[in-house]
Amino acid sequence: MRQVKKPEVRKAEIVDAAVRSFVERGYDQTTVESITGSLGVAKGCFYHYFGSKEQVFASAIESIAQRLCATYLAILQDHSRSPSARLVSYIDHGYALTERDEAPDLLAALHGDRFRDMHHRIVDRVGGELRPTLCALVAAGAAQGEFRVHDPEFTAIALLGALRELHEVYAERPDLDLRAHRATLIDLLERMLGAELPHSELPHSDRDAEKR
Repeated sequence: MRQVKKPEVRKAEIVDAAVRSFVERGYDQTTVESITGSLGVAKGCFYHYFGSKEQVFASAIESIAQRLCATYLAILQDHSRSPSARLVSYIDHGYALTERDEAPDLLAALHGDRFRDMHHRIVDRVGGELRPTLCALVAAGAAQGEFRVHDPEFTAIALLGALRELHEVYAERPDLDLRAHRATLIDLLERMLGAELPHSELPHSDRDAEKR
């Protein structure tokens, strides 16, 4: 007997299958057939929820953005650690995602002209969700004497804006020296916050092995 699933469950399954296909195959090589085939459902099921591959791609990116936000918020809101340690972990998590290079074709599609507006909407959404938490973190660091800033909210918003612009400019550079880039960023943050941040090193990756 065919199992009938609730619409929201089936739609979520299609989005999850699309995420897997986009990550494994890249945007151009993903088809409606590759998505529905992995679920064992007919194409008509896909078109009941999405009008095109572009629409499910938007939902897939939204799903990824939600997961990223959840991870970033968990790091920034870990009150068992100092504000400066949380901030560095937040920064390093972003670099670790780049180091692993898990979905280069998917990210390349997102940064391309076709989806530039979508990319900006997602960056705005993630920034909007992180802003209050980052403001609270900088305020806590100032209150605890870790950060020397006159206006914690202003500093946090400026910091978030700098991180966004750096991402926009450097995200599409596959030959970027991540360790040098990170060291420069940490130096900038230390000057913005009037603090010495905890030092940690990114783990060596396949990218480093290729360079050696």
